[in-house]
Amino acid sequence: MTASADILLQPFEVVSCYKCGQPCDVLGFAPFDRYTCATCGAEWVVPARFANFIVLEQLGKGGMGAVYRAFDETLNRTVALKVMQRTIGQDRAFVSQFLQEARALAAINSPNIVQIYNYGEEDGQPYIVMELVDGDRLDHIHAKKHDLDERYVLDVAIQVCRGMQAANDAGMTHGDIKPANILFDKAGHAKVSDFGLARLKGERPKPGEIWGTPYYVSPEVVRGQAPNAASDIYSLGGTLYHLLTGEPPFNGETVNDTVLLRFKEPAPDPREFKPSVSAPTAAILLRMLEADPSLRYPNYASLLIDLQRARDALDESRSGKKQAEVSKVVSILVTGALVLVLLGIVGFVVVHAVHVHEKKIQEQAQFEKDKREGRLVQRIVNGHLQWVKAPPPAPTPAPASQSTARPGQPAAAAATATTDRTIVSSLDFDVPYDEKSIPKRSPAALFLRAGNQGIDKASIVYLQFVLQDFDLATVTNAVLRLTFGDKTSANRSTTIHDVSLWALNADVALPPIPVWGQTPAALAESAADLNPEQAIRLAKIRIPANPRTGDKLTFDDPALAQFIAAYPGHVLTFVLTATDATDQKGGWRFAASEDAQRFAPPTLLLKTAPTP
Repeated sequence: MTASADILLQPFEVVSCYKCGQPCDVLGFAPFDRYTCATCGAEWVVPARFANFIVLEQLGKGGMGAVYRAFDETLNRTVALKVMQRTIGQDRAFVSQFLQEARALAAINSPNIVQIYNYGEEDGQPYIVMELVDGDRLDHIHAKKHDLDERYVLDVAIQVCRGMQAANDAGMTHGDIKPANILFDKAGHAKVSDFGLARLKGERPKPGEIWGTPYYVSPEVVRGQAPNAASDIYSLGGTLYHLLTGEPPFNGETVNDTVLLRFKEPAPDPREFKPSVSAPTAAILLRMLEADPSLRYPNYASLLIDLQRARDALDESRSGKKQAEVSKVVSILVTGALVLVLLGIVGFVVVHAVHVHEKKIQEQAQFEKDKREGRLVQRIVNGHLQWVKAPPPAPTPAPASQSTARPGQPAAAAATATTDRTIVSSLDFDVPYDEKSIPKRSPAALFLRAGNQGIDKASIVYLQFVLQDFDLATVTNAVLRLTFGDKTSANRSTTIHDVSLWALNADVALPPIPVWGQTPAALAESAADLNPEQAIRLAKIRIPANPRTGDKLTFDDPALAQFIAAYPGHVLTFVLTATDATDQKGGWRFAASEDAQRFAPPTLLLKTAPTP
């Protein structure tokens, strides 16, 4: 075991190189030391183990413990792991309170609070498993720009207020609202984190103990009263004041001076530091910073109403100013608009022609497929030979001895009855050939790129489906469907691109950190083909040049159902590859299972016949 900041982590003796896959002896290296592979020269950070987590790097630390980026082998995803020090774990009363609060936090479901997945204790060290928020942090944003735009600050305030309202409804107070505890995801959504000083309603600080940060702590908490919604509103007001003006509402020469100032005088009007602050926003901040809790907002609902009104008023004011500026250049824009109209007409004609061309190609491909699969037959119509829809086949009655029909039910109907099943992927990820881009990948999207610009630009997609509750031999039809996600690249080309669907021949355990050289069947120098000893190509489908966000990519080749019906295991692994002859600009982006709330995740649709 290795101790780091009084936290026990279990070191690895051997770690496979993320680039070449060769085992590397890391015995003697401390967790998070830099290591250079002797085989390929790749440099990486030495991981460690804590319980069922592979600890990848330290994100931060404080007086109570540390936060790590880790891979949870139980949940099969990357998480933020907060581990408390062993000395704190020896305080059993604190551990009991810590786990009680973690349990209460885990029950809160709000997009503006960092989600708690799990909690527990290992080797006397309490820990919490949290959502990994991979965007920026508000104190870092504030440090880059001393005072922030008022519209931006109001937006952040509204999101934080919604999160705190959800926590308060669940009986939780935060106790330490400050810029460092407000995080952002990749989409820019604010999330309140680190309820490290939060306490359940009613608990009071110990004698001589102050919960909170001197710039933002409320007067009643300084006096030793228990934090509540009113004190959190005060701390949020101090935080917003600091972000907006670049100065905290109270700032003395020492920490004690800073804390005592709030007892001597009210907070100064924020317009003394930043005259451009609107009157509604200034009034909100001053009310949030009232020394008497009864003069502050009575609840988050009333605060939210005023914040939204201030934002709407600011938008209207700025819209009026923009309208005045626009009026100065109307005459120029009229001339430009005429030119744009002409260009738009030409562009519309071109785009329409491309769309018609693509539609004809798709219709022709469907026509050929219907002929191959017997859905069209040739008949003489009005003296001419034409292709028409084939009549449905007549049902074949099952032998009486094999009939599963109920009394009064026709035997043929019972024998041909089918069941529809919809299975969402249990695990999906893309694997870029260049491992340096792995940390930049979004878990909510799957990227597929061909290697026509160099294999280091390529990526393939792995999808895994668990089918354990029925007999695969009863599958009669199968369809694999993916959804084109946000920011799907587009170009003006009319090229039709090929994408292949592969299936691995047996159940496999996919690696916790997807690296090209360690994923099953991936060939070292090919982005379009897989190892034929481990995988089989089931189908090749053509994608139009310009798919739109929300469009579906569907694999419905009969070979897919045949493969599933004969599959020996119950964990199906499919792989998508793109031809290396052509490539959509920027590749394709598909929705992943972690983005299921907005776009449909990869889904397997099955029809099964009843077991005889």
